[in-house]
Amino acid sequence: MSKQTAEAPVEAGPELPIDAVLLGAALVLGAASGAVAALTYWAMLTLQHGIWSTAGESRWAILPLCLAGGALIGWTRLMAAGPDLEAQITRARDPASVYPRETGWVALGAVFAVGFGGAIGPEAGIIAVTAQLSSIVALRLRRSATDRRLLAEAGMAGALSGFYASPAGGSVHAESEARLPRPLVLAAGAAGFAAFVLVAETLLPGALETMRLPRLTADTGQWDAVVALVAGLSGALAGAGYLLAKTAWARALDFGSRARFWQPVAGGLALGLLCTAAPILLFSGHEEMREMLRLGAVHGPELLVLLALGKALACALCTGAHWQGGVVFPMCFAGGATGAATLALFPGLDPVTGVAAGMAAASAVGVTRPVVAGLMLLFVLGGALAVPVFVGALAGWAVLRALPQSLVESARGGH
Repeated sequence: MSKQTAEAPVEAGPELPIDAVLLGAALVLGAASGAVAALTYWAMLTLQHGIWSTAGESRWAILPLCLAGGALIGWTRLMAAGPDLEAQITRARDPASVYPRETGWVALGAVFAVGFGGAIGPEAGIIAVTAQLSSIVALRLRRSATDRRLLAEAGMAGALSGFYASPAGGSVHAESEARLPRPLVLAAGAAGFAAFVLVAETLLPGALETMRLPRLTADTGQWDAVVALVAGLSGALAGAGYLLAKTAWARALDFGSRARFWQPVAGGLALGLLCTAAPILLFSGHEEMREMLRLGAVHGPELLVLLALGKALACALCTGAHWQGGVVFPMCFAGGATGAATLALFPGLDPVTGVAAGMAAASAVGVTRPVVAGLMLLFVLGGALAVPVFVGALAGWAVLRALPQSLVESARGGH
């Protein structure tokens, strides 16, 4: 893992007052960040489709393509001599200086990571671009360090709200420890969501459908909470497996001064070998969820458990090797698989309840933020599944509390 200098935590205090100028700047910045996020996502999607449509259905193309992706990511890391992505995001929350050159290389590396089949979501690359955009604007518009920090949060809220299709979830995810005015951050998130939708659909009609999780519905029943608790605990364990695997893999790759290039290459090699055996583990997982559930219905819960473990491992191989990306969609795949598998214990009950709870729990542990995971999945899955989403997020919170806090804090610093 890249070494990062410890930053003094921001002390929580009373919420800051909102003035009209600050609100206007936050709305404009949130909308601009949402638009830039859509452009970055379009670049990722275009590259991904170009590469894999050319490769066709041949599984023997997976290993060389993953290796090529690892080499390209390693090259961008060599070119970005400044802070790595995690450090850039941390510094952007309290902007004092900007790194536009490094930001470009890190963003390009994130585009390569998604384009070449990484088992990760596009969030990290989107944040890399918008975090520095927020820093540049914040430094030029306001003198107050508090206002700069607020504008940086507003920009990231706009980007994440658009990508997650959740103004509330994106805003909560962006918010730091400082007690910034939530109405302002939420307003920036709503502006970013609107701009993201407009730009994404203009550039590539139907793009939003390609990033949506399956829309699930279920009949409510008196045993929903029990089913959700069992499925949620299984999903949370899949998320914990991801955190442990990522930490172990990152430590194994911490091998000296040349690691900056060779870590992504090693990740590409490991990912390519794993996905050659199971191609369904490529990519973020949101488009593969329906196929995963179909395979589970045909071959039984044992295959679902294997796919869940495989997806958690594939995601860990990427993030631990600095393939910069998000973990929400891979965790939804892994948690959905374990949640569906537990339904073998409850024959005759609606399996969607278990799938939703497993997705929420695994995401809660994978991103180490149960509230964010719960809010996002409520928007994505719909209010009809509020009970399993809530119970799953609660199960994820419980498992997070049981894990070593050093592990949780280390994973949280890597997003």
